[in-house]
Formats: sequence, C-alpha cells, structure tokens
Amino acid sequence: MKSRIILVCFTLICSITKASAEPSAEALLFQMQRGYHHNNFELVMAHILQNTLEPLRLTHGWNDRTEITHLLALSGRPVEYLGKNKQVTFAESADVSYTLQKSKLPGLWFSILNCSPETLLKYYDVVSTGKGRIAGQVAQSVRLTAKEDTKYNFTLWLEQKTGILLRLDVNDAQGNMVEQYLGMDFRFLPEQSPDIKALAAMKVPPAETSHEIYHAAPVSHQWILGWLPSGFVSLSSDQHKLIGSDELVDYFMLSDGLVDVSVYISPSSTKLNSREREQVAIHGATSILSLVRDDGVTLTVVGELPLVSLRHIAETVQIAQ
Repeated sequence: MKSRIILVCFTLICSITKASAEPSAEALLFQMQRGYHHNNFELVMAHILQNTLEPLRLTHGWNDRTEITHLLALSGRPVEYLGKNKQVTFAESADVSYTLQKSKLPGLWFSILNCSPETLLKYYDVVSTGKGRIAGQVAQSVRLTAKEDTKYNFTLWLEQKTGILLRLDVNDAQGNMVEQYLGMDFRFLPEQSPDIKALAAMKVPPAETSHEIYHAAPVSHQWILGWLPSGFVSLSSDQHKLIGSDELVDYFMLSDGLVDVSVYISPSSTKLNSREREQVAIHGATSILSLVRDDGVTLTVVGELPLVSLRHIAETVQIAQ
C-alpha cells in the first residue's frame, strides 16, 4: 500500500513538472517571432483557398546584417517576392517588378509573423491546443480566437524547438476554414547558406516609396470614417488615380496592427439598379466589396476581414459637413 502511494505521488510530481515545463500560449507567440527572424530555413507549403491550391517555397535567412525573405510560386504564372530587411521587391508578372521601401511581403502569413505578440494578445484569446506533425516536424498548435466576431480566427502550428511557423489556418466565426497555408517540407539551412547568398546578390529595381509609385496627393478631407472594428485606425490617406484608370479616388489605409484594410471613395454619377449597386469578390480571407450608396457615393473596401465587417465600414463613411 505504501509503495502504491509513493508511485502515485511520483507520477503526479512528474506530470506537474512536465506541465510546468511546457511554454504558455503567450510565450509561444514570442518564440514564433524569434524563431522566424533568427533562423535560416526553407519551407515548401501549399496555399489553399476556395478550390485552388498554390504551391509556394519560402526561403529565409541572414546574409551579414541583411535579413532575406524570398517567396516563390512553384507553378502557374511567375510570382516572386524578395525582402531585404524592410525593402521588398514585388515581381507579380514576367514583365513588371518594383521595389518598395518600408514594406512587407503580402498575405496573412507574413502579417502574423510581423505583428507584435502584444497586439495579438490584445485582440485575441490565445490558447495552446495540442501537438501534431507538420512538414515532418513536431509542431505545437496555438489558437487565436478574436474577441469580437468582426474578425477572423487563426490556428498556428509552430515547430516545437524553434517556434517557426509551419502551418496557418484562417477560420470564420462559425469555424469554417477560409484560407490555409500548409507546410509540406521543411529544412534548416546552414549559417553561410549559398541559397541565401544568391538571393542577397540578386539585382532588384531601385527602391521607391508608395507615394512615388502612386503619385499621391493629399486627401480631400471631405470624408469622415464611421464604424471600424476594434483596434483599427487610419494609418494614411491620400488622393490618387487607380492603376489603369483615370479615376481619381480618396484612399484610406486602415490597420489594427495585423490586418490592413484599403478604402477607396469617389462620387458616382452612374445610375444603377439595386442588383448592380453591390459587387463582391472573395479570395480566401480577402474580401472585396464595391458599394454604390443611395447618396451617390461609390466605396470599394478591400481587406482580410469578413464581408459583413467591410460592408459596415462602407455604409458608415460620411460626407463631411
């Protein structure tokens, strides 16, 4: 009887010690940041949205004091992004490429990796949800549930030793998956990786600011933003012509530190029937809403938010009195 009690106590102590050794969900977010920015690695993954699958190869590492991030589409049209510190080259076709200062690679994958853990903890409930195997690696899963249903929820799978992100699921409030990045093959790269050196040596177009590319003018100040999801603020605003069009629009860039939302506003002189007044396009977690309101204002809102949130933003923009 005595030996049985000792055995039970020993098992309990071991369980408590093991549990206490597991990092908290909050600590895992900080580990994810460190793991991504401090390691040299290559990750092949599948980007899944709607009924499409896009294979991608992500290469990350350091060359001297330059952080290199390279994302390449492995099939279909040639799409490539190259980040050198905070300078990103966008090559979204075989003919056109440009380099932006103070930028980041597009997509929720990079938004999560570049968002501060403090911001995530402010707007999401974070909990560890177990372990699994992703891309041949043991990975810890962390669920981020938005504190308001105006935003999407996320589940992250982090490589157990370094915290490197291996998989990202994006779900709506009902639990439906709207977008996924699924790691398929993962390997660490050596400190003096020839792959990283080759990427660092790639010639890119001269870096420009977004204002130089869009030739933006100050915003007209005739609009007042109404409802915004929690944490969202206007980071910038200007007036510029849409690419491939002579239409002049007022533009606002909104962000909560994780998700960016673009708002384009212009007067509308075209009379449309009720069916034509609203046009919607959904590409994974990214929704595009174009709305012609009864007051003759056309609003186009683009962002990685549920459609109902974009509609609420568009409906509550007001004309300054």
